[in-house]
Amino acid sequence: MPSFPAAALPAFAQVSGVEPIRRSDEHGGHGPIVFRRLLTQRDFAAAVDFVDVTTIPAGSTIGTHRHDRNEELYFVLSGEPLVEVDGDARRLRPGDVAIVRSGGRHSLVNDTAADVTIAVIQLPVGT
Repeated sequence: MPSFPAAALPAFAQVSGVEPIRRSDEHGGHGPIVFRRLLTQRDFAAAVDFVDVTTIPAGSTIGTHRHDRNEELYFVLSGEPLVEVDGDARRLRPGDVAIVRSGGRHSLVNDTAADVTIAVIQLPVGT
């Protein structure tokens, strides 16, 4: 594990200071999404891959996919996405969290009239 001087690690990250990255048909889904990578591995002494803030516009989806060797947390900031994890689909609301274990299959559907914004936190497994 790398060591960092405490002064080198950020105490704050502001979404307004991060360039948006636009993608379409993410993981075989449909429509655009926009994400901002707030933090990466170099910003932590602990094992964290990244922290993103992702907006999924009304009608857009993130297709079913899986990740090996990491876990993801989807923390709902706004909107009410339909999130499926390993065949269990749930309507989430602001403040809810979906936990995707390593190897878990997951997707997100925004079938509402409003945008959905989530924080995505990815953590490595086995480090």
